[in-house]
Amino acid sequence: MKKYDEYKDSGVAWIGEVPKHWEVIKLKFKYHFQTGATPNTGKKENFEGELKWANISDLNGSVVYDTTKHINKEAASKCSMNISPKGSLMYSFKLSVGTVAFCGEDMYTNEAIASFIPQKNDLKYLFYCAPIFIIHNANRNIYNAPLLNQELIKNALICLPSLNEQTAIATYLDTHCAKIDNLISIQQKRIVLLQELKQSVITHAVTKGLNPNVEMKQSGVEWIGDVPKHWELVRTRYLCNLCTGSKDTINRVDDGKYPFYVRSPKVERIDTYSFDGEAILMAGDGVGAGKVFHYAVGKFDYHQRVYNFHNFKHVLGKFFYNYISNNFKYIIEEGGAKNTVDSVRLYMIQNFMTTVPPLEEQMEICNYIEQKEKVFDTSISNAQHQIELLQEYKQSLITEVVTGKRKVTDN
Repeated sequence: MKKYDEYKDSGVAWIGEVPKHWEVIKLKFKYHFQTGATPNTGKKENFEGELKWANISDLNGSVVYDTTKHINKEAASKCSMNISPKGSLMYSFKLSVGTVAFCGEDMYTNEAIASFIPQKNDLKYLFYCAPIFIIHNANRNIYNAPLLNQELIKNALICLPSLNEQTAIATYLDTHCAKIDNLISIQQKRIVLLQELKQSVITHAVTKGLNPNVEMKQSGVEWIGDVPKHWELVRTRYLCNLCTGSKDTINRVDDGKYPFYVRSPKVERIDTYSFDGEAILMAGDGVGAGKVFHYAVGKFDYHQRVYNFHNFKHVLGKFFYNYISNNFKYIIEEGGAKNTVDSVRLYMIQNFMTTVPPLEEQMEICNYIEQKEKVFDTSISNAQHQIELLQEYKQSLITEVVTGKRKVTDN
């Protein structure tokens, strides 16, 4: 790793030494930024214009060419918003602190985004160093999350080499970070493929069985297709009891004694329980409607819009979990429940067709799925670990370069 010839103390503990000819200076002396605003959300007409208006959720790439929401001229004028010209660097300083992206077109922003306006310094250099330096001047809330405002951003210290070096550093990081991002993308695609293969293996096992030579019959259900001839097809209403919970999300307790199943993949905690036994929990509404499932055994509590399948008859709980969690999506896709925020109706569940092999065969299928899941989950975990290592390396590389610990130019 190349180093600079001479270093000096930056005067900042976490930065340490910097190249002797670099400045360590407050951001406000070299960069100008502005923040946006949010029009009155109660007036629908404010958001019926053609002007691009960026939210933090729009900052999901290095360049933003269009925004999810648009506003009209009157709304922008009433909020006294200044436009962020093409080439400006947007920096989120609330919620997802430190996310950056360039304006690919002229656009407005909300109040959670600071837009650095193009001037004589290289904004591509700031693209890499802003997330590193600004957050160190943040305050912290009781959860240790960073809190920033305009003054804290202005007074954040930044390491600043010459303009030629800024450009060279940005070019170097563009090249090397692109290579790292490509490796991350490969692992992300691998995870998606593994998850699809895992689901395919489970779906095939619970609808076709494990014997490739078994005699088949038509199920009468398009998405199920043919099933083993000796299997039954039974509506859910005849396989288990069904009810919903009585709690709301606000009832959750940090470090509570029992699991608390709400409408998201995350299992909360609570100090009460209303059920003790084997059950399958399914989100009944919200974005996870018919898509979020949990298998539970023991004492737990659950949300008032979470369905509880229990007291299984003719079917093993684990088999039914594997079946419904991988196949109920077809009911969603058929239009029984929309793919957006909606609710799963009771009749949709009660009429859901389930393949029911003999109990001994169900056990064999469950054991097979468990073994396959371990293989897939290990591979997925390894890929996720590779992504974490690559992200850590990328962050370390950027930090080393923008603090002068690694020299990338011959100047």
